[in-house]
Amino acid sequence: MSLRFGGLVALDGVSFDVPAGKILGLIGPNGAGKTTMFNAITRLYRPQAGEIWFGQTNLLGLAPHEIPRLGIARTFQNLALFPSMTVRDNIRVGLHASTKADVFSQALRLPWVGREERRAEQVVDEAIDYLGLRAVERHPAAGLPFGTLKRIELARALVARPKLLLLDEPAGGLNHEEVSALGALIRDIRERFDVTILLVEHHMGLVMSISDRVVVLDFGKKIAEGTPDEVRRNPEVIRAYLGVEA
Repeated sequence: MSLRFGGLVALDGVSFDVPAGKILGLIGPNGAGKTTMFNAITRLYRPQAGEIWFGQTNLLGLAPHEIPRLGIARTFQNLALFPSMTVRDNIRVGLHASTKADVFSQALRLPWVGREERRAEQVVDEAIDYLGLRAVERHPAAGLPFGTLKRIELARALVARPKLLLLDEPAGGLNHEEVSALGALIRDIRERFDVTILLVEHHMGLVMSISDRVVVLDFGKKIAEGTPDEVRRNPEVIRAYLGVEA
């Protein structure tokens, strides 16, 4: 896949697979194209060449609002929460793609609408308890600690019951203890929710400790792919990060 912004090449012929049920780490120096890849997958950007396949579906034929309905959810490097809304309402936003009720059916109070709403609240409750947010569920997102905001955004993604979860810099802004707990949490999410995870992260310790495979980008090109041990020893990766001859 290739993607350009004017004369700037953001992604240059990048290709890789994310095996079902695995955690794949996507790493690279700043400006390597990692978040651009996420934005292409979720259709915020449109590549000029190539395809993006999710199962049997080419994502480039879909509109952005159709992506969550396929079972793809994401978090953002810069938190995308609604500050004035409560924690519970922020999490509930993640259900918008999986609910069928519209204004007309809600106005008529059709029986299935009530059942759907009760099920939705149960899913939100499960996410709140799983991520330890019960004490703040009625609190506005504004003013809460950064680590808590990260968990709120993760809960919002999980209530959609995704098949593919895109995590964009989940460790950003967290302290050492929080990063360690995050690694265990991501592994547990993979097992508990039977979800495939694509992880963009600068924290190398986290990526290498939880990823099954790692893809390395540099200036929009893939320079390495393999197990964490293989990537650690790759001369091109060492050169990209250290700026020296390996």
